[in-house]
Amino acid sequence: MKSFLIKSWPKIIKYIFGPVILILLFWTIGIEKVWDLLTTADLKYFVIAYILFIISVFIAAMNLYALLFPLKKIDPKKYLQYFFASRVTSLVLPGRLGEFSITLLLKREGINLGRGIAAAITDKLITICCSIVFGLAGMYTLLKVTEFYAIVFYFAVGVPILVLLLSSTSRRLIKKLILRKYAHHFEGFSATLFSYAKENKGMTILNAGITLFRIVIIALSAKYMFLAFGTSVPLLTLILVGGIETLSTFMPLTVNGLGIKQAIGIYVFSALGISPAISGARYFMGLFIQYSFGFLSTFLIKKNFVPENETTY
Repeated sequence: MKSFLIKSWPKIIKYIFGPVILILLFWTIGIEKVWDLLTTADLKYFVIAYILFIISVFIAAMNLYALLFPLKKIDPKKYLQYFFASRVTSLVLPGRLGEFSITLLLKREGINLGRGIAAAITDKLITICCSIVFGLAGMYTLLKVTEFYAIVFYFAVGVPILVLLLSSTSRRLIKKLILRKYAHHFEGFSATLFSYAKENKGMTILNAGITLFRIVIIALSAKYMFLAFGTSVPLLTLILVGGIETLSTFMPLTVNGLGIKQAIGIYVFSALGISPAISGARYFMGLFIQYSFGFLSTFLIKKNFVPENETTY
């Protein structure tokens, strides 16, 4: 038991760290202030925000489906089952790791781990690139010029490192030193990954376009959350702040960026002159929408969705 706790403590901390940050955050803002705002919120704006969030989820499903289409034509109903299952998982796993669980489910459609992961990574890379553009633009309006260029420098260094990791030499080393006997499960990863920049450029461009549209929809949802508390925030501002928030969720420090995303958002909106209580109430509403829809999504997944005798890798 002791050895298990020693090995598992980093994961345990990730599950505890997020809620602790949230508690301290709302405690600092004033729980009573946030609660008063929530109880007086305009429900019609809340409903609109909820509907826009649901639309953004289905747009996210379309994103990955566009990249999977060249690999195999999957029945849309089955695909949505897989997508919602992975989305629910992403609410309880650190960073965005849960969303990659869909690659295990895609094996049922004849798409092995290698090709499935390549499609999922491409989808995330496109999202990251869009987030970097909007995130840096948002940071530029709030940070000092020297700090801004420092952040650009870090990304400038990070991109070549990413390219190096995707090189043929690195892939051979990964197969030999890390994957070893499991390497055959990841066959087709490289070919599929690079196919999106060569044979399947159309689907990559389509994915990027859908991603940009989804960013606008998410920003609109946030706008109506603020309107529910009688505060109007420009859509462009919400898009830029959304870029910063999305970047924070890719750091696997807490479950789905819980706590970190909200802390960064409240800090940014405070710098823009918006009351921490109002932005805190907006994030509380956002968490309710996200997790309540995640709960409702479980009813969209069939009870016999995962057979007991199925083996995954």
